[in-house]
Amino acid sequence: MKCEAIIGLEIHLQLLSESKLFSGAPAKYSKEPNTQVAVLDMAFPGSMPVLNKRCVISAIRMVNALHMELDRLIRFDRKNYFYSDLAKGYQLTQFYHPIGKNGHLAINVNDGIKIIRINHLHIEEDAAKQIHLENKTLLDFNRSGMGLIEIVTDPDIRNGKEARVFLEDIRDIAVSLDVSNGRLQEGSMRVDVNVSLKVDGVNGEIVELKNLNGFKNVEKAINSEINRQKEIIINGKKVEPETRRYDENKNTTVFMRKKNTKIDYRYFADATIAPVRISDELIKEALNYQPVHRIDFDFLTKETIDEINHSSYLKHLFSKLEEKNIATLKVANFVLTRVRNEIKRDGSDLLIKIEDDLLSLLTMYEDDKLSYKQTSIIYQQLMKNSQPLNEILEEYNFTNEVEEDELSAIIDETLIQYIDAVNDYKNGKDKALNFLLGQIYKRTKNNIDSIKAKELLLNKLEEK
Repeated sequence: MKCEAIIGLEIHLQLLSESKLFSGAPAKYSKEPNTQVAVLDMAFPGSMPVLNKRCVISAIRMVNALHMELDRLIRFDRKNYFYSDLAKGYQLTQFYHPIGKNGHLAINVNDGIKIIRINHLHIEEDAAKQIHLENKTLLDFNRSGMGLIEIVTDPDIRNGKEARVFLEDIRDIAVSLDVSNGRLQEGSMRVDVNVSLKVDGVNGEIVELKNLNGFKNVEKAINSEINRQKEIIINGKKVEPETRRYDENKNTTVFMRKKNTKIDYRYFADATIAPVRISDELIKEALNYQPVHRIDFDFLTKETIDEINHSSYLKHLFSKLEEKNIATLKVANFVLTRVRNEIKRDGSDLLIKIEDDLLSLLTMYEDDKLSYKQTSIIYQQLMKNSQPLNEILEEYNFTNEVEEDELSAIIDETLIQYIDAVNDYKNGKDKALNFLLGQIYKRTKNNIDSIKAKELLLNKLEEK
């Protein structure tokens, strides 16, 4: 028995734009529910759609990058279905006339090149977001009407690794062309996977995998589903057409629902949006761009580099570090342990305000004029008070480092004063060491080399 996996992908990318696809409502993320909404998004009677030029430009860029045939006449259709997240009762999409078709993308897998054919690319609007609680479902219409492109591949993929590489390449293209931020974990990039097995030349039933978050999980989910279907066939049973999700903890796909019949969406041409012809000038405008610079360092993991490139401020900051020739592992570690947390917690507004001082501080740190501890203290003061760097440096006077003889005397005094902590350390309580170091830092106002201080303290503790 010969089994071959047949895999196709359906990829949604949320488009970067100031407003939504057909309304003037802001296209912003992480805002209070139902605050970024226009009457069209809520399907108020009489509201009419107006096509967003920026979204069309993004679609043209992706069509061009994926070697597709561009349809110069933009037309939209209604996809009719009733669901709580779709106020109009239909979705505006391009079913009959997608803006791009018959494309391909070459991916590098197993040290070889493989061509993945792309069936079509179309523009459509997003639905609202459902928030399921114990006994009710809430609706957030901030996402309703967001501009999307959907990329549908031919079933040319054969395993999870090929799917992951293809998705990573699509994401990198979209980010570099300023089309989408491509964040799979946040939902601005979403993927559905269709998996079936061809057994002795006969195609099997298709199983759909949904709600996949993370490229590695896509790879694992596909490989898990292939193994599940193989086991069913080996046992003489039939694979059923169904929709499944991936359980990361158990590394297996889990049943969601049956797919007994194909839904009839009753597509027909929308009459509220007149066909729009794409001019030569618009194509020139779309393709006349500079690809977004991508951060890439050999000393950081691919996951960390991806995180930097998908955070607008982190990417900006690392670009500035490159310009100043201080984009080193030492500085990167400080930024990723201290600055990254600030962005996650409070955003980047304050960081932008103190940016010049922050860059000067990191330059001093890279030049060994400040220790990690000293740099951290100054960074905290910058964030806390927005006080100018020169005033903070003058206040702490970190440049006058305590001499070794003076440091030795301070350590001796500390050990005498905190004899209980010394005994705790000798009894195996490691926290006592950090306590003693903290007292030494306090007495010296952090004007010491932390590594030298720890080494000297340990030597003295051994003597006692």
